[in-house]
Amino acid sequence: MQHGEMNKEKMHGMHGGMHGPISDAMTHVNYKIAIISGKGGVGKTSVVVNLAAALKKKGMEVGIFDADVHGPSVPKMVGIKTEMRDILHGSHGIDPVVTPHGLKVMSVALIWPTEMTPIMWRGQYKARVIRQFLSSIRWHELDFLFVDLPPGTGDEPTTIMKSIQGLDGMVVVTTPQEISAMVCSRAINAAKELNAPILGLIENMSSYRCPECGKEEFLFGKGKGEKLAKTFKIPFLGGIPVDGQCSAAADEGVPIVYKYPDSLSAQALLKIADEILTRLPPREKVVVKDRPWHEGRDPHKTLNEELRREVDRKEK
Repeated sequence: MQHGEMNKEKMHGMHGGMHGPISDAMTHVNYKIAIISGKGGVGKTSVVVNLAAALKKKGMEVGIFDADVHGPSVPKMVGIKTEMRDILHGSHGIDPVVTPHGLKVMSVALIWPTEMTPIMWRGQYKARVIRQFLSSIRWHELDFLFVDLPPGTGDEPTTIMKSIQGLDGMVVVTTPQEISAMVCSRAINAAKELNAPILGLIENMSSYRCPECGKEEFLFGKGKGEKLAKTFKIPFLGGIPVDGQCSAAADEGVPIVYKYPDSLSAQALLKIADEILTRLPPREKVVVKDRPWHEGRDPHKTLNEELRREVDRKEK
């Protein structure tokens, strides 16, 4: 057995013992994919939301876990209002919110009083809350679970990569700017250090096509994402062009693959979703069981008790 394989076996055994509840919570999830970037501002969350929506359009059961503790923006991009946190019932776990398009979503934003409430937690506490979320969310049957990691290589992304047993892969998001590519390389190296498989790299904001004349411009440089992928010997999954419709759709809380399915960005995202599918081992599609909403729940409680106690204690 090679040294790298020994490390993977060691990590697998360690995670199996340390993270049993997390593994149990994801028993019926076919593919678990984390999306990471080296820095903020590259459109990572937009990519997460629209890849999830693209696979939902293909008939998959898809969930999103927003693990960005300080800047949770998934609920806004899929049209979830903060007041919808009241439906997070369960004394035996937390049910994710289901969007109008059928995506299952869970985010720290949904347990906070308002959208403007700052989250000022220390590193160790953030890691503990993330692990509690991972072990408490009742995803039930999913074909895909996307985890939107915060930018960088700090406590939160490291906790996720170490905690999810059987993580099927990481997708790295960058933009063509030199500084983004440089910082993104650290995220790639972090994933490799933790033996997390990398499915590939996506270059967001890769180009701009004039809607009047059709001329394509490379506003931030050309081919840097593909070059970075070649440097690290990881697949290049594709580029997503700059598109004003993408921002408009996000502001309305509707993924662009639904709002503007014929747009260049939507078509690029659908193509990338197909590329990801080709890079995963084939597995039988999940069969969703019919469950009453009250199954296993105490209707007088709105959040998992242990998680709520953690939050209340920190607020005091």
